[in-house]
Amino acid sequence: MRGIFTKKWSNLIVLSVICAGALLGCGYRNNATVTNYTGSALQNGNETEEVEDQQEQAEAENPELYIVESLDMTDETIALYSIESDQQLRYNYNMTTKFLNQYGSTDTWAEFTTGSVVSIGDFLPSSGALSLVQKSADVWMYEDIKKYNIDMSHNLIAIDGKNYKLTEKTKAYSDSEKILIENIGKDDAITVIGKDKEVISIAITTGHGYLSLVNTAVFDGSLIFIGNKIVSMVNGNETIEVPEGTYLVTVANNGWGGSQEITVNRGENIMVDLDSMKGDGPSYCLMTFLVTVPETYVYIDGKIVDTNEPQYVQYGTHKLVVKCSGYKAWKKTLVVNSESAEITLAMEAENDSGVTSSESTSEASEQAEEIIDETVSNGHEEETAGSAIKDDYDYEVDYLSTISDLISNLMN
Repeated sequence: MRGIFTKKWSNLIVLSVICAGALLGCGYRNNATVTNYTGSALQNGNETEEVEDQQEQAEAENPELYIVESLDMTDETIALYSIESDQQLRYNYNMTTKFLNQYGSTDTWAEFTTGSVVSIGDFLPSSGALSLVQKSADVWMYEDIKKYNIDMSHNLIAIDGKNYKLTEKTKAYSDSEKILIENIGKDDAITVIGKDKEVISIAITTGHGYLSLVNTAVFDGSLIFIGNKIVSMVNGNETIEVPEGTYLVTVANNGWGGSQEITVNRGENIMVDLDSMKGDGPSYCLMTFLVTVPETYVYIDGKIVDTNEPQYVQYGTHKLVVKCSGYKAWKKTLVVNSESAEITLAMEAENDSGVTSSESTSEASEQAEEIIDETVSNGHEEETAGSAIKDDYDYEVDYLSTISDLISNLMN
């Protein structure tokens, strides 16, 4: 019996060993599979982390750009246009939000005007507001420029002798309103921001409005002065585009004339009734001439006048010619719209070559024009290369000016 039990026990041990071996063999294969999977999973995880690191580095080097469309200081919100996703996003900001310029220095909220191109930071955990708004250092900017040319037929804007492309994503703004690029006026001052050769945004910094002239019959064929920069011929009811600002609008013709101060806001169209500006007429200006060189001859509308006596000159536009032997003769268009005026005739000597001793004819004309533009706006006339007008009457009510032959060509 013992032998039988011993044999059976031996067989049981052998069977147990075989089963144990089989179990160990099965366990090895399972562990290998899991290890390989786990290893594979760890490897993919490392690759994912590396990709994420690379993406974060790329984002840090080339952050997403946004265009500032509005900044509400009352609600402490900022509206940004995402160039990448082509949509407007609105975020909160607060006193802890950092506003930085392109160099990383702190800037004021007011400097982040419509059209500015910025990048943004993460959200503040306590408030959900933006942690950072910074002007991009990766863009170029032409600020407050007036010398440019927009060619919509070729989708180009020329600035400083260089062409930049206008794309479908180029945004244009007037204040915080989006506008069409073709609605930018030729006299508007603009700020242009772009990257490489493409324009990102155009913002009008000084816009334009309109003056619509009505009831013009009395002044048709004469000149209208809008401030000291804009001169136009009156030809019936018409609309004149002017930069926003405040102007003294002046008309005079055949003894009638007057002035009116008008403020033009961006996009505004103001009706100007010229009939209400004609005043009581016909009116005349008592004009006195101060001659600095003997034997100076003065002609008004082709007729010689006695400079020793004050002259009554009818309100309106007149051709003024001054001649003196040995001095450069000059012609001006004289616009009379005041009760009295004093004109100093400052002549310039000519040298043998026929050029003025101080400067060339063209330079003198340009200088005279610049000085006239400047002094009229200040309400007082100073001596110019061609003439001087001095008087102490109220320029807010009365007006008199001389302009170059370039302007007088409008009358021809």
